[in-house]
Amino acid sequence: MTEHPAPAVEARGLRRTFNGAVAVDDLSLEVAEGELFALLGPSGCGKTTALRIIAGFEPAEAGTLSLHGRLMVDRTTNVPPERRGVGMVFQDYALFPHMSVAENVAYGLDDGGQRALRTEEALALVGLTGLGRRGVHELSGGEQQRVALARALAPRPQLLLLDEPFSNLDPSLRSQVRTELRGVIERAGISALLVTHDQEEALSIAGSLAFMWKGRIDQVGRPDEVYREPATVHAARFIGDANIWSFPAEGGRVHTPLGDFAAPDGASHCAVVVRPEDLQVQAGGARGEVMQRQYYGHDQVLFVRLEGGTELRVRLAPHERLGGAGPIALGLRRDPLVLADDGPANRPDDGAADGPEDGSD
Repeated sequence: MTEHPAPAVEARGLRRTFNGAVAVDDLSLEVAEGELFALLGPSGCGKTTALRIIAGFEPAEAGTLSLHGRLMVDRTTNVPPERRGVGMVFQDYALFPHMSVAENVAYGLDDGGQRALRTEEALALVGLTGLGRRGVHELSGGEQQRVALARALAPRPQLLLLDEPFSNLDPSLRSQVRTELRGVIERAGISALLVTHDQEEALSIAGSLAFMWKGRIDQVGRPDEVYREPATVHAARFIGDANIWSFPAEGGRVHTPLGDFAAPDGASHCAVVVRPEDLQVQAGGARGEVMQRQYYGHDQVLFVRLEGGTELRVRLAPHERLGGAGPIALGLRRDPLVLADDGPANRPDDGAADGPEDGSD
């Protein structure tokens, strides 16, 4: 019988409060060995606090934490950060401006014959060979990010923790640096936990992700699973673009301008979630009027008001020639996601996904 390796991270019921306010509540997650895992959520949801508990910078008031099968936190145990085998990349990189690139990378390494070798290995791993003597102020933002990554990797940690590592980069650089980061992690052969409020980052580079909301984890899964089948209205609204409407349920069905669909058992009110790409132009479909068209090259988005007033967004391929404003008929490529929504009702026109706020937790 083959034994599976212990998870890189195994957290159960972690809790942390600040002045009576709950920052992390009953947090449980598992990061597989060798996996790049993303913890995604809006600013203030507790994800950075969760990362700092895993790193050992914040104490947990309840719960347990094991890293690679070694107990780090329980009621009587709290292993200090330097003994956890963890590397950390901070949001602001925390580089020393008066030190050279190599001195920054070597900071924290034990003195000895391996120090220079470890530094050179780490710089090579992130593609900065030959830049060790430069000052960090001479580097671009992307290069500074790689210096911070090299410093975290130099001690050869088993687990890499990254706190919003791309937030200080220009948007034009983020896609390139994300791809580079994934390659570096794969070459290093380690596990990584990335905290971000940027849905595109989490969806594009993570093998698995957890969506966090108000201190708790709402959903865990592969990026495509969480995007296609969000478990909560909060996840549907935050992750990707979505048309979301609120309708009452009657007789186990919910009636929408696009058709009638089964409601969750016992639900009296439902949130109906339709991704813009799940809509299509269809003869005989729901009739409406195109109010605006935005063309992006790789796709186009139509802003449509259906008869009856429901507004929605439709994402189509760029080659579909529809002209400007005018009548249109729409159908669905697949049935919408229908979730129980017995809290405050969403406005019928509240289709836009709420964008994350900038800032730290």
